[in-house]
Order: sequence, then structure tokens, then C-alpha cells
Amino acid sequence: MQTVPELVELFRQGTLHLCKMAEKLDFPWSPTLDDPRQLHNVYARNLITCYVAKFAQLSETVLDSVENKRYLIYALAGRSLIESTATLRYYTLFKYKPLLDKASLTLAEMKQLIEIDDRHLRGGRFDWESFFFKRYAQLKDDAVDQLANKKADKKAKQKHMAQGIIAEQVNVLTCIEKWAEVTPEVLIAYNLFCDLVHPNIGSSFLVASVNDKGLYFTPSKGRSVGADIFEQSFPILVSVTQKPFGDHLLMLMGTIWQGNEL
Repeated sequence: MQTVPELVELFRQGTLHLCKMAEKLDFPWSPTLDDPRQLHNVYARNLITCYVAKFAQLSETVLDSVENKRYLIYALAGRSLIESTATLRYYTLFKYKPLLDKASLTLAEMKQLIEIDDRHLRGGRFDWESFFFKRYAQLKDDAVDQLANKKADKKAKQKHMAQGIIAEQVNVLTCIEKWAEVTPEVLIAYNLFCDLVHPNIGSSFLVASVNDKGLYFTPSKGRSVGADIFEQSFPILVSVTQKPFGDHLLMLMGTIWQGNEL
């Protein structure tokens, strides 16, 4: 079994590889193509670029936070790595694979593929269009509706989705649970990292320290509790993110149609 320092070094090498890969990926966003195969390729290449960029930054944050003993930041980035890996796995196995395993796709199935791509890339719950165009009154109205009447909030979201403003995301817990059906350890890892970032005892432990007088909820009084949690949790984090992410990123790459015109 590898030691934690050995795992950190492997993690560092993998992060460097991702950072170099992110620098080389330069596919522009161009969703106006008529050929659905070309359009899927645009989505897939942008998704790959996005996943690599986010995974690289999160991995760098893990390394930086551990080096600087910021274990709460380590946990925040670690949970995001698990969520990104689970989402990528969910889409490749349960959305793309059933369609693309077919010998050929009908026009309706091609349309379904593009809808999957769009939800995969643009999925969310926040009204980014109103935010970017500074329509803060609309955001406030939606927030008031959400507080006052969940049905009204649901109706507003349906309206935004119909207008193409929001493509509703797949719930990350759905992605985690589908993965945990075959790898229960994933749910253990996710529950652990969720507890480490929520405002509860888990995150409090990450800023705690102990000495011969007892436990202090500040990191400067003795041996770091956060360091101990890192030592135990980092091998778990590596096991559920590094290889699974790489495997499913390759699967996403494999969905790209080949050919000079594509």
C-alpha cells in the first residue's frame, strides 16, 4: 500500500499533466452548426475542456491547501472533485452510452443526444441570464416567489427552461447514488467530505488542534486535527477521483465522431 506522501506525489504529477492538457485544449464554443454530429462534437470538446480545466484547478487547490495547512479548503476542493467525477461518470454511462452503443441513430435520437449535451454543459438552477444582464429585479422576484410559494418558484423555473435560459442540472446526489450502487465506498467518501465542509463538527475538526491541555477549535494550539483527517481521507479521495475521472474522460472523448469534416 502506498504511503500518503507517495500518493501526494502521484497526485501532483497527475495535476501537472492536467494543467498541461488544459493549456492545449482550445476549442471555441460555437453552437450554431446544422449537422448534429458536428454540433455534438462541439459540445463534447467543450465539455472535455471544461472538465479538465476545473479538475486541474481543484487538484491544484488540494495541493496548495495541504501545503499551507488549510484543511477546510482541502475538503471543499475534495468534495468538488468527487462531484465532478460522479457527474462525468453518470453522463458517460447512463446518458451517452445507451444511445451511442447503437449502430446508427435516428433523427429523433440525434436530437436527444444534443439535448443531453446541452443539459450536461449548461445544466444549473440559477438564472445566469438575468445575472449577466444585471436584471437583479427578476432575480429578487424569483427569490421572493421561492420563499413564499414553491409552486410559483417551480413555475418560474419551467418558464426559464422553456425559454432556454436554464437547462436543469442532474442532481449530484443522483450521480453519487448511481455510482454507489456498484461502489458503495463512493457514498462513504462523499458523506465524509460533505460533513467536512458543512457548518458542523466535521468542518470544526478541520480548524481544531490538541495539546496536553485538551482540544481547541483553533489550529494554532498544538497537533492539528485537520492534518490527521487529511492523512486518513486523502487515500479515499484519490481512490474515488483519479482513475475514475481519467477513465470516464476517455469515454467522453470516445463519443466524438471522427472524420476530416467533423
